[in-house]
Amino acid sequence: MGGRIRRIRRRGGRARHRLRPQPPGPRGKVAKSANFSTSPDVVDRFGHGTHVAATIAGSGAAAGGTRKGAAPGAKLYVGKVLGDDGTASASEVLQGMEWAATSGAKVINMSLGGGATDGTDDLSAGLNELTARTGALFVVAAGNDGQDGASTIGTPGTADSALTVGAVDRKDELAPFSSMGPRQGDQAVKPDITAPGVGIVAARAAGTSLGEVVDQYYTAASGTSMATPHVAGAAAILAQRYPQWTAQQLKDGLASTSKPSAGLNAFQQGGGRVAVAAAAVRPGVFATGTLNLGPVTNDSGPVRKEITYTNTTSAPITITPKLDLRRGDGATPGDAVKLEKSTVEVPAGGTATMAITVDSAALVPGNYTGSVLVGAVHTTVGLVKEPPKHKVTVTGIGRDGKAHPMDLQIFGDDMRYDIVRDVVSDHPFVTELPEGTYYARAMFHTGLAPDEELAIVLKPEFTITKDLNLVMDARSAVPVEIKTPRPSTLENIISSYAHREFGSRKISNYVMEFPGVRHIYVTPTQKVKNGTFEFGTRWQLTAPMLTATTLPWVAVKTELFYYASSPAISGFKWLGVVPVDGGKPEQFAKARGKIALVIPAKDGTNPDTAAKQAAAAGAAMAMVVSLPGEHTYAHWQPRGNRLPIPTVRITNEQGMNLADRARFGFTSMFLQGTPVSPYLYDIMQVTHDQIPQKIVYQVSERNSATVTANYHATGKDEWLSEQRFGWRPWEKTAINQYQRYAHTGTAREEIVSTDETIWQHRVNNKLSWDTFQPLAVGMLDQPHTLSPGQRATENWYAPVVRPAIPRGAGLETSRTGDTFAFRIPEFADPETSHYAFSESGIGEEPDQVSAKLYQDGKLVKEGPAAWGKFPASADPAKYRLDLSLTKSTPDWAYGTHTETSWTFGSKRPAEGTTDLLPLLQVDYGVQTDLTQKARAGRSLPVEFTVRNQDGMAAPKNPQLTVEVSYDDGRTWTNVRRMDSLGGGRFRAVVDQPRLDRTNGFVALRVHGSDGDGNAVRQTVLRAYGLS
Repeated sequence: MGGRIRRIRRRGGRARHRLRPQPPGPRGKVAKSANFSTSPDVVDRFGHGTHVAATIAGSGAAAGGTRKGAAPGAKLYVGKVLGDDGTASASEVLQGMEWAATSGAKVINMSLGGGATDGTDDLSAGLNELTARTGALFVVAAGNDGQDGASTIGTPGTADSALTVGAVDRKDELAPFSSMGPRQGDQAVKPDITAPGVGIVAARAAGTSLGEVVDQYYTAASGTSMATPHVAGAAAILAQRYPQWTAQQLKDGLASTSKPSAGLNAFQQGGGRVAVAAAAVRPGVFATGTLNLGPVTNDSGPVRKEITYTNTTSAPITITPKLDLRRGDGATPGDAVKLEKSTVEVPAGGTATMAITVDSAALVPGNYTGSVLVGAVHTTVGLVKEPPKHKVTVTGIGRDGKAHPMDLQIFGDDMRYDIVRDVVSDHPFVTELPEGTYYARAMFHTGLAPDEELAIVLKPEFTITKDLNLVMDARSAVPVEIKTPRPSTLENIISSYAHREFGSRKISNYVMEFPGVRHIYVTPTQKVKNGTFEFGTRWQLTAPMLTATTLPWVAVKTELFYYASSPAISGFKWLGVVPVDGGKPEQFAKARGKIALVIPAKDGTNPDTAAKQAAAAGAAMAMVVSLPGEHTYAHWQPRGNRLPIPTVRITNEQGMNLADRARFGFTSMFLQGTPVSPYLYDIMQVTHDQIPQKIVYQVSERNSATVTANYHATGKDEWLSEQRFGWRPWEKTAINQYQRYAHTGTAREEIVSTDETIWQHRVNNKLSWDTFQPLAVGMLDQPHTLSPGQRATENWYAPVVRPAIPRGAGLETSRTGDTFAFRIPEFADPETSHYAFSESGIGEEPDQVSAKLYQDGKLVKEGPAAWGKFPASADPAKYRLDLSLTKSTPDWAYGTHTETSWTFGSKRPAEGTTDLLPLLQVDYGVQTDLTQKARAGRSLPVEFTVRNQDGMAAPKNPQLTVEVSYDDGRTWTNVRRMDSLGGGRFRAVVDQPRLDRTNGFVALRVHGSDGDGNAVRQTVLRAYGLS
């Protein structure tokens, strides 16, 4: 449930839907129900509400009582506020909240929410008012936007009265999706508490598939939605124990007895993970759960706030509170923050207070979090000291020395004052910022056309101590130069990034430019004194697709760009140039056998029209001159309807100069075309700590590895899409990436940067049309780094491609309890870690996939893939997993049909453990050319390996038989010449007949087994081809 939406969304729903009439859920627990959504009824058609409700009050009947909810004795009021599309308006949610609070509910679970706010929005205000009026405690999901960093708590979790819940995993580590504080605006501590929210198994609504389905009754889901009902259930138990307690006391009782995790601060976990036993079972002292002391400034004066302690025992208790409060850098506030008392006596069954005071003027600015501790009981404390503010005037100057609009970003110690805006005027931008350390970046687009070059001004470290004139001056920017051993040109976009860490801030800026930007400039900087700084650019360079030199007299090199649908020139051509003014048809006749240089009319020239007119006149090529200031770059595409002749664009300046030369006398162009580049430079240029006076990246073995990429053809497509995702160690994923083309049935030498960059290559066997999006389908390898001077080979879609658990991919097929987790991709080639999934159901892909699991010969589950949860017997049993795949399209000629059967034994693992399953795998080693063909009429040695998946011992006494077919499996022949090489390896000699005695393909059928009774049978039709 991450991401932003236009309305309130599920973090899961409140216990709001009709509960499924099946055993695992809170059957018979629903006391009232109501529908406030746009849907016609309270039926749960998504599965979220049922899961949440069962986490609170589920009976666990379908699991023998082992999967009960947090408060199985609770009664539920079920209100549906989110429609079946998962969204609602704020008014619909408020109606449901009003109904629940006025219907007598003591605890209200809200596994939903909107975007981050400062707690003054309508939902938060409504929650506060309802709690004050009715005494109901609202337990609210913090949100799943933790990947966006701090201050991402969503409404209504930002409400003061809400008990706001973050999510942790089974190790009490913060879930990466869990939204974090501080609250926007006043920097108050949120969330208040955490609870388990990763892989939570609870009731599955009938006919739904939320999360990872465990069986017909249960599913596993993750989110702060799943954490929230744990706390709501704990609150219900506490309310039952202390029925006279107010909502604030319930909130304090849970928050002050929670278990904090070392390494997490209050803005990540609040008080810590809920500990229901400490709150509801053991009598003792409870405290105010959360206390916000700020924000304060030098002018705030003394601040005094009280902590309330509640004694639930029948005897007075004397406590000795201790203050532990620290800034993000570990510094304490010293005497600026004090406890008024060293001991406090809390009367039997009563309360006592103790004040904490802040000397605002003496406090050093910063964000402080910590606790006031009484043994394991704690009050979570948050305090922000605001530094003084000063006037900052920002002026942008372009590379031409003139005042210029800019994209401006300024980041400091306090993210509330971050500036991210387009300064559309050339006038200075004026703002107020607090004292502290800052980082700033400005971007200017300049050049012959509006976006031909990008200038970046960086100031990675500066301080504000008084009014400041900040000049973002691009005049000092230097070009980023990439020098390669062989001629190269930009194959697609340039992207850049800057990353700065200082104090508690981690800031990353990314720019992914349009293809028209051909040059990047950046300003040199001083080395940062505190924290880290890194700047980098991403380049993808190939042999120039077309070079042009104008003759005679002085040879002039000219940059030309193919139109998207232009045919490509291969090899050398020498053609004369004839100007065609205004694209007038009668002038094209002079261009027969030559280049028609089309001078555009004032309103431009349609390239399709120009190409057709030139071709009709017998011209060999059309060259269209761009209008003044018009973009020249065009992105060539290798497939689709073609123009009748090669058609290119030329800049206005170069085109008009060329026309003048041609009118003066005979002018020709020497053209060299390279439609398929034999090499690629995959560059991640990186500078650390500062930007030097010159940035010249010379590609060499000292900073690069060489990868020979073999792109095997899989069918009729001559081109495929591929993408090498690259990211730095501080990044979690790749950003600013772009798809590329490669020619099938060819090898390309790819020179790839090192310097700790992490790479992951993905290759689709055919062209993708959405080239401006990350490549989302196809075969991929695992993230890896490369070393300077390293040489490696990648074989993509080499035979035999078949279903398998690949080596080195981290995919485990396993059993936990009475559940199998199958992780078997439909496509794996022989290369370590390469795998892909069927695209069945995506677009018009006709793939047909079926997986069936048998237990002792009886079918127990059927599904669309051998992926996900499958049931296992509590008793030892023999299983067979069958996976059938059919894929036959013009771009997929090999492995068109596979049948794989794994036979294996399994018993329940020890409690709390997971066992890998002994599904035997067969690896194939078939030597073919890059079109996946071997020579017919010759004997071909083929190697096979029988193995277990990674993490398991080698199979005992492995055996293998091999059969071949040359008529798509109608007849089979045993391969008799076969040798065991040891270690599960075998070599077979396949005697391939003449081509006219085959259908042009070889099918393989193998049977592997081990000494423990495990076996695999696999049939691959059209495993490879013959020529």
